[in-house]
Amino acid sequence: MVSAGWFPPYLEEVAEQAKAGERPKVWLYDLPYDLTVLDQRFVTGPSKLRRAVYGKLPLPLAFAAEAFRVRKKYDAIFAWGAEAASLPLALAYRFTRRGKRAPLVTLYSWISTGMKAKLLRFGWPGITTLVLPPTAQAEFAVKQLGVPPERIASPKWVVDTEFFNPDLAKPDADDQDSVMICSAGREMRDFATLIAALDGTGVRCHIAGSLIAGMDDRWRAELGDRGERVGLPEGVTFGPLSAVEMRDLYARARFVVLPLHPSDTDHGISCMIEAFAMGRAVVCTRVDGQRDALEEGVNGAFVPAHDAAALRAEILELIADPERAEAMGREARRLAVAEFGMERWVAALTEVLDAVVR
Repeated sequence: MVSAGWFPPYLEEVAEQAKAGERPKVWLYDLPYDLTVLDQRFVTGPSKLRRAVYGKLPLPLAFAAEAFRVRKKYDAIFAWGAEAASLPLALAYRFTRRGKRAPLVTLYSWISTGMKAKLLRFGWPGITTLVLPPTAQAEFAVKQLGVPPERIASPKWVVDTEFFNPDLAKPDADDQDSVMICSAGREMRDFATLIAALDGTGVRCHIAGSLIAGMDDRWRAELGDRGERVGLPEGVTFGPLSAVEMRDLYARARFVVLPLHPSDTDHGISCMIEAFAMGRAVVCTRVDGQRDALEEGVNGAFVPAHDAAALRAEILELIADPERAEAMGREARRLAVAEFGMERWVAALTEVLDAVVR
């Protein structure tokens, strides 16, 4: 089960784009199983009548209903995110007769917010294993929701270190003699503080703020509808990039800045470990949820939340000390390959799924 908001393109199309080198690899297809992906096409074969009923439902509920219908035909059901579909399925599992059914494994990243936490409080007994990479979220599940620790797995997140490889980046002749930094992402980003920190410094920076149709992001409200109404300091640019363009941007940047609003999960983790894989140190807002990847002084530095002066000081200090930035970047690449690589992640999920099937 995957999030309904991803498609189109469908997941196998994304995988083909990855094979063509246009984006990072889709690790799902490295799992050693015969997979059926539940998406809008409903390849699980519901009847015409059932399809008509599904057409009247919100898509996540239709996914939950269809997964429940076919629950006896599979060895396991794995939800990659898809909370809006998998949490109703977990509730159905809990409050119906157990019988013969596939165990349910869920991969979540942020369960502590309002409705998710309420549903999971009642629904977790229907989930065989919760995969919760953020340490803070795993702690929340145990302490606040009463989930037994043995029902939780917390492998570190994953980055495609073969795609995000500095050797593949294309150099930009215009950037050879000048210093630039960058930032990226969407959820819980505090780009307003970054812009304030850069104002008057003359430091060049591109902010690759991603845009998702229908999503109202906090940073968009702070900067203007899509960031276009804000008055940016000289040298600061704003706009989304493709994965290949993002790889080239990481390579051109001296280091990467990850400004965050306070949060109890690891927002920005994808951007962070992509930067690490590209051999770039990361300057990140110190928030409770972001404590599983960045090691202070080893592969990056933390700054206080909403503190433009502290962020400005750290940026200028790191720009003035390129040897320190390069050393942290080298260690960042080493750690990305060793601790966040694709093979390790696939092996961890395979271990979880094999265990629940047994």
